[in-house]
Amino acid sequence: MDGEISSRRELWRGRNLIAGCLLGMMMSVSSIYFYTSGLFLKPLAAEYGWTRGMASLGPLIGILTIGVASPFAGRLVDRFGAFRMALLSGGALALSFLLLGLVTGGLVSFLLLTFVLAVLGSATTPVSYGRMIVGNFPRRLGLVYGIVYCGPGLAALTFPSLVGRLLDAYGWRGAYIGLAILTFGMIPIIALLLKSQAGHERSKPGAARQNWGLYADRRFLLLAIIFLLASTGIFGTIVHFVPMLTDRGTPAAAAAGLAGLIGFAVIAGRLITGFLLDIIETNLLAAAIFLLSACGVLMLASGNSELILPGTLAMGFTIGSEFDLALFLVGRRFPPAHFSTLFGGIYLAVSVGGGGGPILAGMLYDRAGNYLPWFVVAATCLLVSSILCLIGRSSVFRDSSIAPSVA
Repeated sequence: MDGEISSRRELWRGRNLIAGCLLGMMMSVSSIYFYTSGLFLKPLAAEYGWTRGMASLGPLIGILTIGVASPFAGRLVDRFGAFRMALLSGGALALSFLLLGLVTGGLVSFLLLTFVLAVLGSATTPVSYGRMIVGNFPRRLGLVYGIVYCGPGLAALTFPSLVGRLLDAYGWRGAYIGLAILTFGMIPIIALLLKSQAGHERSKPGAARQNWGLYADRRFLLLAIIFLLASTGIFGTIVHFVPMLTDRGTPAAAAAGLAGLIGFAVIAGRLITGFLLDIIETNLLAAAIFLLSACGVLMLASGNSELILPGTLAMGFTIGSEFDLALFLVGRRFPPAHFSTLFGGIYLAVSVGGGGGPILAGMLYDRAGNYLPWFVVAATCLLVSSILCLIGRSSVFRDSSIAPSVA
């Protein structure tokens, strides 16, 4: 009873921090850019005569660059503080949107400005906002992560329709300028909500070498492999989800409707997983979730129409759970002083899997003429991830010499 009261007090005391991080994640480069970049493909291609593939190079470069830049952004966050870096990176992200609207003059400038946007905005991700949460919510860390990481889901529900209206009214240049104004305008609100974090959680200059050295820690390497494999199986399946269904005779409208359910499953997965992380051993929960996702892949592979819906929901739930698990594991297994550097490495692993999975799925489809080989690969990746989570329970991966673990 006392513990429950303490947990509620903890959440109430940290309400501004939770709200600020939620809003920050909603405005992060991995949210506001990722969920709107596709809307600019057709107008840009139409104006400059690009093919759809040429226009798609921008989002591809942006997403991959964010992943590669994340370990370095995390190092800066650990060195100079999450509050400072999140706000500076948010301002740079807004400036990058403005430059895309004003300076873009062709494919080269568009790709270069997209690269700059991804690099400068890379500290607006969980490497900053996750760092602020660590240490402030010892009793409800998982639940708070689940709440905060609903920010990207809210972005997915909000920004595409907003950008669509801006495109119709002002064209693609005006839409980019509109995103810049919106991003600039939200910075003071985020800063006000997070003002208690100003000047906190900076590591000592001499900690840089130790931060990078932790990438060789066996526990970190195991986590990186787990999330690389899991993201490969999950995102490769989700990106090809609609073609998988239509190839089997599902009407396009029905397939799109099922794809829409994934968004609700993502939000549910984040909140439910966040709640369970505080009461269930993390490795067991992660193993169960990745096993559930493997079962979801097999349901989709079965061709049984009655299994499509539960398979879809299982995959969406896992997407929502993945970053909750990563944030919690890094936050609990390593000291807060190294959180952002290490989570940046995990973010890179997820980005590689998330980018490589769809490509591999497409290559296997082109070779076989169907998705069955991919289903085998995806289910295997997720099953291996589940097994590795169980292996992570062994003492060799729970050594607390660097940081005590309660996971």
